[in-house]
Amino acid sequence: MRRLLLLSTLLIASVSLVLATDRSPATTIADTPLPGFLRGMTVSCPRWGPIWGEPAMQESLRELRTLGVQWVAVHPYAGVRRDGSVRLHPTAETPFLDRAAAFAAAEGIDLFWKPHLAYWGSFSWRGAIQFRSETEWERFFAGYREFLLDQARFAERHGLPLLAVGTELDATLHHETAWRALIAEVRSVYSGRLTYAANWDAYHRVPFWDALDLIGIQAYFPLAEEGAEVTVESIDAAWDIRLDALRTFSRRLDRPILFTEIGYARSSHAASQPWLPAMDSSAQTLQARRVLLDAALRHLRPQNGIAGAFWWKWMPGEELRGHDGDFSMRDPEARAALRGSWGQLDRASQRPGPQSVTPPTQD
Repeated sequence: MRRLLLLSTLLIASVSLVLATDRSPATTIADTPLPGFLRGMTVSCPRWGPIWGEPAMQESLRELRTLGVQWVAVHPYAGVRRDGSVRLHPTAETPFLDRAAAFAAAEGIDLFWKPHLAYWGSFSWRGAIQFRSETEWERFFAGYREFLLDQARFAERHGLPLLAVGTELDATLHHETAWRALIAEVRSVYSGRLTYAANWDAYHRVPFWDALDLIGIQAYFPLAEEGAEVTVESIDAAWDIRLDALRTFSRRLDRPILFTEIGYARSSHAASQPWLPAMDSSAQTLQARRVLLDAALRHLRPQNGIAGAFWWKWMPGEELRGHDGDFSMRDPEARAALRGSWGQLDRASQRPGPQSVTPPTQD
């Protein structure tokens, strides 16, 4: 651990020197203000993501625009093993990512670049990624650094306005010095805004929010007790409680909150355990899901301290329909909810002009 802290401290010092002497651009991606609310969708994939560079991706972007979506999250993968090694696909060898960026630019969609670690076969989920020895931790941060810096340089080349430095890596958060060193180095190659996608029950434990621009949260908040009836009134009341706590947190850290992921499966557990991918297409479940979708769309807005939300998930192409069955935002009830909320905004205003996103003022 001592060696890791020493290496990280030296890295911070060297990056600070680079920032002070070699990089002082007149303008940066972050000089462009974010709009009043980021109306986002995560376009996902099976395997490693070649579908992002295929015509089905462009078709999806066009359809999403009709639903009022203005931002899309793409999550390039690197693999991680139990010994700390990270296996990446360099962006120079994944031209489908360049095509994805070109598609988004052509359709007037802003991209949120959100690198993910593929944990399958090694860990139960991303929050369980951790290692047994100092050597393994050093190997992990070295490999993750290579992956993230490559993605950051890609985002800079394409002028992408928002980048996540990590997603749901709960068990790594105690390595604060290593994280701060990594964030500083990302800043040296990328001029857009940065966030980290914290799990809904771990955002209080992230020690480096001050080094980032937005507080990212994977917003799978329980909104009801298991087995309780899902009603408009009960879900509205639950959101009021959640948002009050989030506003307080946002004011304290002087950072707006971004829901880097939010979604509800067709599941009888969707209100109590919204992270579960269980499937149930009963009429009662579909009705409850629509209540949850509508409530989120109604409550998530800048006045509540929320800078935006990215729905999970949308799979491009008809051949991938079976891969997004659990959280599919292509389902009729999800499309209808989006069209009636975000789509209605576009029809009324023809896409609002940019406004600065700032943390909420004291009520």
